[in-house]
Amino acid sequence: MRRIYHRFPQSIDLDFELVRPFREVLACIARMHDTHTTVRGAEGLVKERTLVQVADGRTQFLDLDTLVPLAEKVTEVADFRIDLQRTLLTPDARLPVSENVFFLRIVDKGPVTECYVAKEGRLGDLDAMDLRKMLKGACE
Repeated sequence: MRRIYHRFPQSIDLDFELVRPFREVLACIARMHDTHTTVRGAEGLVKERTLVQVADGRTQFLDLDTLVPLAEKVTEVADFRIDLQRTLLTPDARLPVSENVFFLRIVDKGPVTECYVAKEGRLGDLDAMDLRKMLKGACE
């Protein structure tokens, strides 16, 4: 089933191809969901968390956990909302540093998958190229 979000942005920040079949890219995106890493930055220890949602009913997004296994529920085209959160970990509290939200559309083109990325809003310190790098890293 095609999972399209009817309000997907018309202006795209980046389009690129992944030289992987559609189902394999779906599996890579599913592996990224609800993962986190901890890195030491200039301000201290920072937790980076990735949350992925998939379009449902053309008007909303659902958490990926509700559509397991993803490859059996999605065909041809899929829209995702990817939320990249950064939190500063201090002994006293957890302080939000930034939140980057991206819309990602992937399209099945046989042996390759076309990807279209648009950032929601102007806030956050990441851009579409950073998301591309994350996707390529998850698929290797």
